[in-house]
Amino acid sequence: MRPIYETQKDRDGEQRLAHRVASAWGVEAKANPKMYPIDYTFVSGSQVRGFGEIKIRTHPYGRFQTYILSAHKVSDAKNLADTTGKKVLLIVQWSCGSIGTLDLSEPPDSVGWGGRADRADSQDMEPVCHYRIERFSLR
Repeated sequence: MRPIYETQKDRDGEQRLAHRVASAWGVEAKANPKMYPIDYTFVSGSQVRGFGEIKIRTHPYGRFQTYILSAHKVSDAKNLADTTGKKVLLIVQWSCGSIGTLDLSEPPDSVGWGGRADRADSQDMEPVCHYRIERFSLR
């Protein structure tokens, strides 16, 4: 079985960001089950308004020219959007405090082979989608 690297600290940070964004949008953030492919569902009453994949980055906005996301994650997001007719947004907070959103139904700028190389886990390398950083809508 593949190790899960996400920590409680990671989940707490994602929860704070999800609730902050939900509050700004006038909806409620509901955490999806642990192994669900997308982190949060945004609801108003009992109606789903959209979904969010939440990421907290340890570098400032603009350090890299592209944002990289697993092609598998993008596929999951597109399938969820197609199935529900609701948007699935990538919601990122960078270390500088900038928060950006990106609609994952939009095609990436390029697809390459990559991933994390800092954990010595060969399973971290996979097809990844690159999105130009300026495509994010900043809040």
